[in-house]
Amino acid sequence: MTDDSVEGCDITVPRFSFSVTRYVAAGDMTSEYVASLFALTGKTNNAEWSVTVNGLTLTFAEGEALFLGASGSPRGDDSWEVTLRFAASPNATNINVDGVSLIVPAKKGWEYLWVQYKDAEDSSAKCIIKKPKRVVVDRVYDSGNFGLLGCS
Repeated sequence: MTDDSVEGCDITVPRFSFSVTRYVAAGDMTSEYVASLFALTGKTNNAEWSVTVNGLTLTFAEGEALFLGASGSPRGDDSWEVTLRFAASPNATNINVDGVSLIVPAKKGWEYLWVQYKDAEDSSAKCIIKKPKRVVVDRVYDSGNFGLLGCS
């Protein structure tokens, strides 16, 4: 903290990255499917979404999964190998910002939480300190229908 601002730092937050490989029949690898992959890149899931990876079913609440994009190539057997990449960050509730009274009731996994500060007097230390004035949760990613990815 300096005289006129509160400094921050980078911290590691809960995050899980994974990929799903699909084998798509050539007839199903349509321009509409590719357009869906393109349109959903950089979007979060707009509803609860489950995906099975090597027999393990992963379920994510609305806003926890982020689609990072896809890559693919044709195979020799009249199909395509398509790899879909994701990251997941858990939703949070009742986030206590100042240790006393500023509580954020809910924040989705990929939303951004920031705090605006104000000057306040610390009478015991006889100095001006920064205290949280308000907390804002911003949506930074739009959401989309992950059912269109074909890997539910």
